[in-house]
Amino acid sequence: MHTDGAVSAPGRFAFEPLLNLTTGRPVGLEVLRRQTRDRTEHVARTSVWGPRQLAEFDSGIAGAAVLHGMDHDASVPLHVDVLADTVVGARGRVAALRTTLQRRHPDRPAPPLVLEINPALAAAPPEALLERLLELRADGFGVALDRVGRGFGLDLVAELRPDLVKIDAELVARLPTDRTASVVVMAIGDVCRAVGVCTAAVGITTTDELAAVRAHGISWAQGPLLAGTRRRASTTGVGLPADLMAGTVPAPRHSSPPAVPEVAPVGVAELVQAAVSLSATATAEQVRRALADHPQAGSVVLLDPARRPVGFLDRNRFMLAISGPFGRALWAHRPASALTEPPRTLPTRVDVGEALRFALSGDRARYYDDLVLLDEAGTCAGIVRVTDLLRQSAGGSSAA
Repeated sequence: MHTDGAVSAPGRFAFEPLLNLTTGRPVGLEVLRRQTRDRTEHVARTSVWGPRQLAEFDSGIAGAAVLHGMDHDASVPLHVDVLADTVVGARGRVAALRTTLQRRHPDRPAPPLVLEINPALAAAPPEALLERLLELRADGFGVALDRVGRGFGLDLVAELRPDLVKIDAELVARLPTDRTASVVVMAIGDVCRAVGVCTAAVGITTTDELAAVRAHGISWAQGPLLAGTRRRASTTGVGLPADLMAGTVPAPRHSSPPAVPEVAPVGVAELVQAAVSLSATATAEQVRRALADHPQAGSVVLLDPARRPVGFLDRNRFMLAISGPFGRALWAHRPASALTEPPRTLPTRVDVGEALRFALSGDRARYYDDLVLLDEAGTCAGIVRVTDLLRQSAGGSSAA
């Protein structure tokens, strides 16, 4: 089904979409290292390199991955894998990944970049790892912890509160029939819900796995069943197939189902998608081009250099404002900020009910404006569509 941009020949890197299982839309693109020689685990087994050399190698490949996805679809974050050892031993080189993006696009905020932290190969003292990850978050990186339960303790999840926790593919494969795997995933889910962290399942290959993942309240996922890998960092044509949306996948086929947790009310963060964002100094023509490049987007958010939202442009009202025989000529080089409205903002920790009540209050003309979500530092964490809030509240299952 997903043929546009699909990988048809070996290359150095590929991109695997991460999908929101509620809305069916992409929420991220992970850069995959396709060649064995680029995988630090392989190099560690076949060389005599020490920890510092491995950390420098790993950070170098992460830099190459960012360059490979330089012109990626900025409507979703780019996820780049690094080892915990690398975060501790080569923190400066990891921090330079954002600088690379900023230099490539000096006229706009750097696209969202999420570091997927993989378990250490040698040693990454928990205290040092936590300190370095907090520094990287302060530098503007998103942080995801990969293979939690195998390489990271749940105490790190609670203390760091990463943007995302990923459930290992091996656990996902066992989830439909193995009570032990179910217990582990329950524990991870309990901690993540308690501290407001989103979870994602990796490597989904069967509908039984997908049903089990949903039963555990896991809201994001990736894997060959959902969407194939792609040569280009584009989300064009990517979406959860209709027959895999919630309510259409049968329950796992086994006689003794594993115990699953009571799923807490859905937080609005589980419906978030990356905002199409531009610098606060963007022109109206730059906004028009951004909307043309992202036909699925209903808005553009203007951000200051610290990624705080300072202006909101609804697609329909913006296009109406610049329409007419001379509209583009009049507005092309003028600041888009002249047409903005204040963004309607909410913290990521609120639940769907609270967000929906907020959306349907105030100015009736803005009832269906995308809501802009803020993280604890007040920076833009993405947007959520009011139609998704309504669908979730009503228990619907089809993607807009």
